[in-house]
Amino acid sequence: MQIRFMRYAGGIAAPLAALLLSACGRPPGEIAVIDVDAVFKGYRKSQAIYATLDKEKRDLETKGQETLDEINTLVKETEILSEEARSERETRIKEKSAALELYRRTATRNLVERTNEEYQKLMVEVRAASEAVARKRGARAIFDASTVAYSDRGMDVTRELVEELNRRFEKAGGK
Repeated sequence: MQIRFMRYAGGIAAPLAALLLSACGRPPGEIAVIDVDAVFKGYRKSQAIYATLDKEKRDLETKGQETLDEINTLVKETEILSEEARSERETRIKEKSAALELYRRTATRNLVERTNEEYQKLMVEVRAASEAVARKRGARAIFDASTVAYSDRGMDVTRELVEELNRRFEKAGGK
């Protein structure tokens, strides 16, 4: 097998791994690539997870908007109040504004953490399914296509990986 130097984007992992595979005394075997974004878009479980996360995000935004609308109403009503009532209202507005800011930060942090957790869980599944695809193909490594400047069209196993993931998802009863 002819070894070619590959230019890459996003790090040295792919070329170094290919070099190490070729230097371990055995023929390196086939190297395959996947489009990770396409894998997540095609995998029905990730579609369901990200749809749920997107709905949660919209619900959080709606709740935040409701609080903001309430604050805006308080601001408009302040103009017609007495000085004492206005001062009281401004205090309520500041409290609600602070609560809204805390809510936004907390909601954003929680959503980001949840998204990262779900991504990590999905990556465990992608790696396991990648191993099965690699064995079928006789590949010793599968790289993210974004780290490889060039790969032959026949090296792309994205479709096979998505099919494997969806087959496993269906076999697990859609869980």
